[in-house]
Amino acid sequence: PEGVNVIGFGLSLERPTMIKYKIDNIRDLVGHKVNLDMVKKNPICRIEKTGGVSERQLQVLNKRYDNIESRLGYIQQKLKNLGIKTDSNSLASNSSQSSLPLDIVIRMNPARACRSPVYAVKLLRKAYSVFTSNHTHSSVNKPGSVQLPETGVERGVAEVKVTLIYANVNNTEVAIGNTHIQGDGNLLRYVTRLVDERKDTGLYETLPKPQLHAVDDIIDRLTNTSKHNVTTLVSGQLSKHNFLLPEADRPNLADILAASLSEEHGLGGGAVSAWMKRVNQVLDKN
Repeated sequence: PEGVNVIGFGLSLERPTMIKYKIDNIRDLVGHKVNLDMVKKNPICRIEKTGGVSERQLQVLNKRYDNIESRLGYIQQKLKNLGIKTDSNSLASNSSQSSLPLDIVIRMNPARACRSPVYAVKLLRKAYSVFTSNHTHSSVNKPGSVQLPETGVERGVAEVKVTLIYANVNNTEVAIGNTHIQGDGNLLRYVTRLVDERKDTGLYETLPKPQLHAVDDIIDRLTNTSKHNVTTLVSGQLSKHNFLLPEADRPNLADILAASLSEEHGLGGGAVSAWMKRVNQVLDKN
């Protein structure tokens, strides 16, 4: 506003860190794809002990570092229990560590019943025997419009058990044992990694790096699940391409997430309907 002076500044810690450790993509430094081994092996700077105030400061820093290292070890153990390991680029799956049977519990608000859990089940059935169930928590009056399909697999023999619970939650919440994740995009990310343990879906982490980064960009943009945002993104891309990624010849995880949100908002007609049909054909194919 007129008459108001503003000074903007920042420490810019990320870019110098990227230069120091020769990291060329910021997603390898911050975010869900950070390599925990890299974080652990490149600790904070340690100061030489000189006594007095400096020594006390060093003790504080050491305590903080030990706390961070302890938490990293705890996170790595949790990932190991989920059958997930860390490599140089991302959190990837390791079939030798997978713990089956696996329980996946999805909590969703009935007012915004997205089809991502249904799509997740379709993906899982490409590689696992899956049991599904639907429930409504007492915190809501009635279930949402989306229900997980029956798979014909009995609970006692299923490798993966998926439960959809309609409850009074703000965002989609997913629990796998003691691990919790949020959001439809992260649900589909997790499920795709799990399927890739047994069968290369070609939908996400096995894509070439430029495509993988583009897919992550779209998924991150779709954390805003409003109808306006979904319509703008989907319509804008499909007006020029067959899929959300330019020059792609088949759907990927970004298409699957966007299609689930498009169904939630009732988008359709023309290019959108044809695109959604192509996405579902890939999901339904074993």
